[in-house]
Amino acid sequence: MKTTILDEYLKDEEFRRLFAQEDLILEVTETICELLDNEKISRKELADRLGKSKGFISQLLNGGRNLTLRTVADILHVLGYRASLKPFKEGKPRQESNIIALKNTYTPPKIPVVTRESFEFTFADGYSAQAAIVN
Repeated sequence: MKTTILDEYLKDEEFRRLFAQEDLILEVTETICELLDNEKISRKELADRLGKSKGFISQLLNGGRNLTLRTVADILHVLGYRASLKPFKEGKPRQESNIIALKNTYTPPKIPVVTRESFEFTFADGYSAQAAIVN
């Protein structure tokens, strides 16, 4: 059997540790991207649901920003999903995904109602002006 460069690198414990990190990050980001595709949800819509910018979501899913467990849970929550973790022994086959759809559906937050009150005020020198308060 021919030895590959990867086989050589995998002999190093530090490389295996870093490889395991990247493998898990890749699996999580690919799963989130797959869920977005299946649910027909854009990165912009995901950003809106999370109250984040589209750039933030792109950085997360492109590997440019640290993807924390809290962020993963938040993303899954707004998509109507939950996940559980099932570790497997190295060298053994992976188990199927444990991502489950939640029974409730996502309801977007209500857009606040903007009210405007206009009023007139007068400066000490007699000059008057109008202003509006936007809530």
